[in-house]
Amino acid sequence: MTEQQDIGPNRIPFTTFLLKLIAAGCGGGVGSLILLVVFFLASSALTPLTNATDNYLSPIIVFILLIMIFVSSTVGNIVSTWLLALTERNKYTRIPSTIYQVFIISLIIFLLMAPIYFITATSGIQIIAYAVALHIILSAQVSALILEIVSNIKHALVGVYGVTFSILFSAGVIFGLSTVISAPQILLFVALPIVWGSVAFIGSLTTMIYGWIARIYDKDFLSTQTVYGDDYGKDVEEMEKELNPKAQDEAGRDFLRHN
Repeated sequence: MTEQQDIGPNRIPFTTFLLKLIAAGCGGGVGSLILLVVFFLASSALTPLTNATDNYLSPIIVFILLIMIFVSSTVGNIVSTWLLALTERNKYTRIPSTIYQVFIISLIIFLLMAPIYFITATSGIQIIAYAVALHIILSAQVSALILEIVSNIKHALVGVYGVTFSILFSAGVIFGLSTVISAPQILLFVALPIVWGSVAFIGSLTTMIYGWIARIYDKDFLSTQTVYGDDYGKDVEEMEKELNPKAQDEAGRDFLRHN
């Protein structure tokens, strides 16, 4: 019985599930709060954003908007990943490395999204709102994937599935709200909590459902140590040795290193 319980990812108690929802909501809320503060501080320059009839945004306004989204999404992603990692310390063991990578990828996404913001500036607020939603969803998705891959090596694939499902769900919610809410700028303030709330909720459900399936069939399908296809029957450690061959003269290398 003990061996069967060890199959699949660790079980998520209901209290931990609630803590993950609160942590994700707080992280997304912090990002939205920063966005709200910056928005009011720059309200004089961002007046066109409050008028849905404008069909053009000046480059200065686009630049300010880009900085707003970068700062709020980066802080929101870092806080969310940090708080989520704290809810399961035995699972997420490399928190500093995760936060470092989240910041780096947020900076890269910021640089890649900059041309898109300026291109869509001439197409109206509705289009640039979609660019903002894409920026927030993409950065949150990559941040959540980094959390799973860096800190949860054995069951990183379970995290990948969970994050993918949660992002699809949150994207559907956000774009569904865009058809109901007449003011597209409101989506700026609800996107982060929705995305990170979905990551915690759908991701946790995916982990629990997969763990239940793995224990029923007594097989850890999504473990990184489980092999399929042409890899079936090969020893995982031998495969890793083939990918990372050791130096032929390790004794000589160690001698030179220490002398």
